[in-house]
Amino acid sequence: MKKLRRFRVAASICLLLSLFLIPVLFTVSTAQKGKSGEKKNRQICITFDELPVASGFGDADPREISEQLLAALKKHEVRAAGFVVGSRIDGAYDILGEWLNDGHILGSLTNTHQDLHKLGWEQFIQDLSEGHNALEPMLSGFGQKLRFFRYPFLHYGNDVESKREVKRYLAANDIFIAHATIVLEDYLYNLSLEKLGDDADSADYLSIRNDYLEHFIDQVEHAERLAQQVLKRKCRQILLLRANRLNAEFLDDMLTLLEERGYRFISLPDALDDELYSAPEAYFGSRGVGYIEMILNSDSDLLPAQ
Repeated sequence: MKKLRRFRVAASICLLLSLFLIPVLFTVSTAQKGKSGEKKNRQICITFDELPVASGFGDADPREISEQLLAALKKHEVRAAGFVVGSRIDGAYDILGEWLNDGHILGSLTNTHQDLHKLGWEQFIQDLSEGHNALEPMLSGFGQKLRFFRYPFLHYGNDVESKREVKRYLAANDIFIAHATIVLEDYLYNLSLEKLGDDADSADYLSIRNDYLEHFIDQVEHAERLAQQVLKRKCRQILLLRANRLNAEFLDDMLTLLEERGYRFISLPDALDDELYSAPEAYFGSRGVGYIEMILNSDSDLLPAQ
């Protein structure tokens, strides 16, 4: 029996147990939603990195993970965006085609998912170009009009020249940058989940589930606070998730929590229409962070005069 099918059985048991053992997370979420009895009129785009499947500690079945992700997205009527590592496309055409057939957008995550901060901009642009070319026949064949790119690890460049040259290449090739505002440490929780193995104890599984969902809501609230601090308003948030077992298992829960907080799901082009993503940034930190945080921590001497 395949791993994810075992986890589906465990998930059903855990969901029943959670009604009796750990109802706090959903109770708190419902209470927050009900404050003043009003919906929050929030908007969010759901995106996934490292399609067809993210690298991890153990072997992962890309088809099963993709099927679970797509099922949850369809259940909640979400049109998501997925970012593809070009070198992993071979053997995954059918899987990626299912994403496009379901109305989702695909973009590039370079060809080898290497770090701009380690490669240097010349090599990075070469990797970026190869990843774009690997994905292009599929996008053209399915009729996707716009082209999107996400920086691996959200590293936009650690010096002025790198940042400038990569952005210049993207603009010259009409490729839009897919920023993110909500960034999770899902790879760490995924590692914990994978270490449970095939015979996961339901209590351990339930603990990971609830810890991860709590972390998820914490990061959503953090992004909301940053928007108020920097923009003085709500913004169209963009959530970055990895296409891994963790998110395949818990995406349905996460989308439910977002709905309870008053979020409406929007497409990537709609999200990027927010003026936030046209604002300049001059962030050169080593950590990959959300775009609002990049603006907040920009080098003011390198930003254009207001």
